[in-house]
Amino acid sequence: MRAPLSPAAFAGAGLGVVLVAAALGFGRPELAVIGAVLVSAVALALGTGRRTAATRTALARITAGQRAPSPAEYPVVIVRGEVRAPGAELAVVSATMLSYRTERVVLAAPRSSFALRLSTVHSGDQQLVATETCAVGADGTWAAAASTLSRLSARIVPPVRPLPFLPLPRVPSGLTGGHDAPRPGDGGEFRDIHPFTTGDRLQRIDWKATARLARRPGDLFVRRTFATADIDVALILDDGEDLSGMPGDWLRGDRALQVPTSMDIARETAWSVACAYLDAGDQVSFQLLSRLGSAVRRGSGARQRERLRASIATAAPQPRATRRRTPLVPSGALVVLMSTFLDDEPVRLAELWRASGLRVLAVDVLPQLRSERLRREEIAASRIVLGMRADRLADVVAAGADLLVWDGSAGSRTAALRAMTRRRRRR
Repeated sequence: MRAPLSPAAFAGAGLGVVLVAAALGFGRPELAVIGAVLVSAVALALGTGRRTAATRTALARITAGQRAPSPAEYPVVIVRGEVRAPGAELAVVSATMLSYRTERVVLAAPRSSFALRLSTVHSGDQQLVATETCAVGADGTWAAAASTLSRLSARIVPPVRPLPFLPLPRVPSGLTGGHDAPRPGDGGEFRDIHPFTTGDRLQRIDWKATARLARRPGDLFVRRTFATADIDVALILDDGEDLSGMPGDWLRGDRALQVPTSMDIARETAWSVACAYLDAGDQVSFQLLSRLGSAVRRGSGARQRERLRASIATAAPQPRATRRRTPLVPSGALVVLMSTFLDDEPVRLAELWRASGLRVLAVDVLPQLRSERLRREEIAASRIVLGMRADRLADVVAAGADLLVWDGSAGSRTAALRAMTRRRRRR
């Protein structure tokens, strides 16, 4: 199959014929020479690689690598590709990046490589680049497009935000770990000075306290400390909505706006919380409200971190459906519920877990709202929806859950977490 001719080929051949005819009519031999050169050049260009380029021009390979977050804290992705166009002079690559922005790159044939740099505010599975290559012959006399469209999809892991303060359940239930338990044991902070009893070790005798407190011969006093324990953390992600901070876009969901959505913030929250508690040696589990069968059981260590990263990065919004059972959480666990709280189901779950004695950390993952370019009816509708949402958040706080707004400054987030940890210590 031959590549189709371009207008340059017809223009060159036609101009050559016109010049030869003019030379015969006006007796100008120099015009005949110019016309013959044009016709010969077009014939030579058409005979070079026109048959092979139409069948072998294709995008050979695209690879991507994710680097550290940029100063804007968004991941920067480098996409590299290679084009082979035998017999062609140029190769034009049309790259559609992130499904909304198109760039064209002109490369020298028959073999060239290129690199694209793009930044996305979204995490999870997404199509980064879709490319279509067109081979161009010598002097632009023919052009042949590739028969297939090359695509590159990647899984963008959300960034990890530092959490210097970690809320804990009221009674850590583990046998060992990095947190202080209320029972006496080894490894924790100072608890009290207590008379020596059966079971106490001789190494724990505090001789200074014995000399100060002993009332009769044989009295011994030991220095007791708190035991250390790990905790169970149940991450529950409400995947019913994927909304941006622009209420006017809630029905359309245009990803070309390149603004973080609630699912991006929820994935970032889940991954940051999971990494913080895994670093402390705690047991972490993960569940989606719309897909309870895809839960990650509780665990710790490097393998659990990889399982959680894969599950959190692939979390995507699901159609709202009736859930027949409540997510199962370990007894005495800390429940981290991530939701936009635009319906009553997360409120019901928070109240249910609080009634059973669990500590609940409700994380509001709705992005900061922007009200510009809203019509009058959209402003009225958004006020009604946001007013009902504020009532639900008030119900969550009234039930005894801790409320954390994630999309904000790092200082405000750290201050809220610090207040939660101090509140538990006073109890």
